Amino acid sequence: MQTATYPPSRPLAWLNWSIAVSFVILVFGFQTGYAITNAKMAQSLLLTASDIGLIGSMYTVCFAVSQLASGSLLDRLGAQRVLPVACTLLTVGVFCFAYSTTLTGLLLAQVLIAMGASFGFIGAGFVGGMWFAPERYGFMFACVQFVASLSAFFSQQVLNHVLVKLPWDWVINGIGMLGLCVLLLMFLWLRDPPHYQSHKEGIQSIPLFAKSILHDVATVIRVPQMWRIMLIGACSFGVMLCVGVVWGPMLLLNHGLLESEANTAVSLSWLGLAFGAPAFVWWGQKAGQAKNALMAGLIIQLVCIAFLIFAKVPGAWGCYSLMWLWGFAAGASMLPFALAAKQAGSAYAGTSAALVNGSQFLTAGILMSVPGELLTRGISADIQTALTILPILLIIAILLVLGLKYPAVMEKESAS
Repeated sequence: MQTATYPPSRPLAWLNWSIAVSFVILVFGFQTGYAITNAKMAQSLLLTASDIGLIGSMYTVCFAVSQLASGSLLDRLGAQRVLPVACTLLTVGVFCFAYSTTLTGLLLAQVLIAMGASFGFIGAGFVGGMWFAPERYGFMFACVQFVASLSAFFSQQVLNHVLVKLPWDWVINGIGMLGLCVLLLMFLWLRDPPHYQSHKEGIQSIPLFAKSILHDVATVIRVPQMWRIMLIGACSFGVMLCVGVVWGPMLLLNHGLLESEANTAVSLSWLGLAFGAPAFVWWGQKAGQAKNALMAGLIIQLVCIAFLIFAKVPGAWGCYSLMWLWGFAAGASMLPFALAAKQAGSAYAGTSAALVNGSQFLTAGILMSVPGELLTRGISADIQTALTILPILLIIAILLVLGLKYPAVMEKESAS
């Protein structure tokens, strides 16, 4: 990824960033919408708890695998060429998902959706890094997460009310129509900045391009502390996705909440994440204490999930407050993006972001499928026991942060 030697047009910068973020909103709308629609879908298609977990897991695992190539594709081809293709894949997949009537059809649709969605979050971060000052890379990622999480909250609120009157497949079709609108915006206005030049070897030779992707991934993985940074992010955001996309509503139903109240509580976790992401990035970068910020976020997450699993939370408002705090603390999972980019260097910014994001979704995919299998096979008697793995992972992440040697302190970002 090249960086500008002069400031590009600020209106154009914000226009391109807004288009990229609209794609992220679409991606998060489907991701979080699945948490709201899966109960209705299960009733309609006679799916088991294991099937629901498998469908969610298929998306996240394919998403994680696709991340291996998405970062390098952005680094080498640019957002203008890559993001419209990604949006097309996602939109086609969403329509296929809405019209599927079998488990196999739903799983295949998830593959298409995941391939396209894997370019969403890092694509918006990439566009921010290309059009704005490199020093603002971490801040722009936090802004992306803020908008995405805020939209996830509102989309869950809307879906929660719409599903009372409309079938689940109509709702998914509506998301597909929004995908067509985003695709039109990309074709009309999405551009790479004037200073950007694509790597031509990625276009002329597919074998050479594949080799270059593997080289980029291998180079970034070998960077000191990169594995530790990836695992910390994977544990933090992986458990957030597990609860926020699949198992949160079921867990909260056991606290005596109505289905609509449980869905509202889960949506509040995304609202918390919207504010937690910029707050923790500010703490980590402005105050220069990334390690302390990560530790605080993980400890708060651990306390919240322990209460949800092992204690009885009093009433709906108690669950609402706890889920908002849970999401706010998960905002610390944005720090690994900035840490990884700083370690890997600007030339591998897209690849490092893809690896961090991929590790998060791979972990989430595993976590989404395991509880369903434990419940279906009778290994776990209830959802609380099946989700005990979540606090264990957060404890592991805390231990990893304790051993984080670099960067304990991050440089301040420019406010310009």
